[in-house]
Amino acid sequence: DKTSPSPHVTPTVHEFTADEVQDMENLVRDLSKEQNDDLRRQKLADILDKELVAAVDDDNNNSDSSEVTLPQEIPRFAQLFQYSLDIVGESVQAAAREKAMELNENSLDVIEDSSGENVPDTGSDRVKSDEEMQLWALIDMM
Repeated sequence: DKTSPSPHVTPTVHEFTADEVQDMENLVRDLSKEQNDDLRRQKLADILDKELVAAVDDDNNNSDSSEVTLPQEIPRFAQLFQYSLDIVGESVQAAAREKAMELNENSLDVIEDSSGENVPDTGSDRVKSDEEMQLWALIDMM
């Protein structure tokens, strides 16, 4: 006698298909590359609104009751988004770490100033790398 799980149980990571995970990772990567914070936040809000409305509509269309309940797709979408955000975040963080190590090694090189003396490059004019910018965007999406 098998009992079916509650329709509002949050899915496990194993319930996502490889295609769903890949699509969500691509979405997260694309959003994280948007450097304009306000635009990125608006795009994310629009996506979440669309998904929540679609999930509520699907649940209401499949429901025999007149009650509106939280559909299974809302936590499912949110969990898939968070799962993918974590994966992409770890990947971008590793790339940023590697880039920072390279920059650190390069900053140990010495430059010659106008007086002919060797002085270490302090890197004070350093510009944030694309990976750093993307990492901050990912943090912002959390």
